[in-house]
Amino acid sequence: MILFYELTQYGMSHVPFTRAFVQMVAHAYPNESMTVFGQPSHLEAAFGDPDPWLDKRLCCVPHTFAKRAPNDFFGMMLDTLRFLRRTYGPLRAQRPQVVFLTGQPYHIWAAKLYRMMTPNFRCHLVMHGDIHSIRAPRSRNPLLRVRDYKCSLANFNHPDIRLIALETHIRTNIDSAIPGTAHFIDIIHHPCLPADFNWRTPAVSQDELRFGLLGIAGKSKGLDVFSRLALRVSNMHKRQASFRLVGKLQDGSEKLDLSGISGPLPFSKQWLPRDIFDDELARLHFVVLPYNMDYYGLSASGVLLDVLRWRKPVIAFDTPVIRELTQRFGDIGYICNSEAAMTAAVDQLLVDFDRARYERQRNNLDAAYRSRLPDAAAEEYAQLQNAWPSTAGMKAA
Repeated sequence: MILFYELTQYGMSHVPFTRAFVQMVAHAYPNESMTVFGQPSHLEAAFGDPDPWLDKRLCCVPHTFAKRAPNDFFGMMLDTLRFLRRTYGPLRAQRPQVVFLTGQPYHIWAAKLYRMMTPNFRCHLVMHGDIHSIRAPRSRNPLLRVRDYKCSLANFNHPDIRLIALETHIRTNIDSAIPGTAHFIDIIHHPCLPADFNWRTPAVSQDELRFGLLGIAGKSKGLDVFSRLALRVSNMHKRQASFRLVGKLQDGSEKLDLSGISGPLPFSKQWLPRDIFDDELARLHFVVLPYNMDYYGLSASGVLLDVLRWRKPVIAFDTPVIRELTQRFGDIGYICNSEAAMTAAVDQLLVDFDRARYERQRNNLDAAYRSRLPDAAAEEYAQLQNAWPSTAGMKAA
């Protein structure tokens, strides 16, 4: 039996991850029943569509916590602790596996406290982008420090309360900031939802190459770098360059010169409609990943999954995840060590586009995509569980 807790996300937020992760576990353990607790709007968005792997085995239980002030840390921790007692408590003789699909510090503390009271309890908590706050300055007030990730990860650790990092380098960077935590962190490479479309289109024209920045466009995504790239690239070549912002603007972006970015216009701080997002992404030739590693050193990128699903070669800064993908699957794009190198790479593509290399890059991305589908990632999850001594009764496929 597996219990999933998604007590943080609303609506479409994190939906691709929620659905892909639960599908992955379903493939790993086809004989286990599964229950997911979550906000009603999130459950509907994640599991409202038919799914042959989940429909007969997954029970969705809507739950909404009472509203609390954002700074009511101890109230939210006690709410989580009570919720564990109410949902896990009656089933504890069966020793179900618990997975928090989003793990906040108050969830971590609640899980550790509950483990002290319930010896057979074991739990995974998935870390997302908020974990980068471990690099931020900390308060000197101990009542405030106890609320942050650094304190919750560094104290009262137990082998049965484990974190999940969604890329290899995230565990390395957490352990660098909080020595010793690597012993309590497991890695599951961010799973990817299946996508049924003809990814081999469009053919590259003689007239234009399209370069896109995807997702929430702000400093962490490298919008400043992308906007300068769009202004610096020469359009005096036989092909023109079109720079597209396929996502939404983050606050503060008004200060940047976005005049080199051709669209889709008007730029918005709201999500693009899904049909426009998919159409724009389908027409791109390259995805630009000028990521700021102050943030992405501790966060997995959902945009990377779009890159894999659509098999779009990248023009990227040299980051651990790009390096790992290249080492495993071969050439997936153009890896740059500076803005100048990124500009030079785009200029060179406009002068001398290598169609054969482009197709090889897309085929390598196809192999990377297939490695992260739920059925493929299920083996990684099952191996992780088999290495967990207290996991009893769960039988992998």
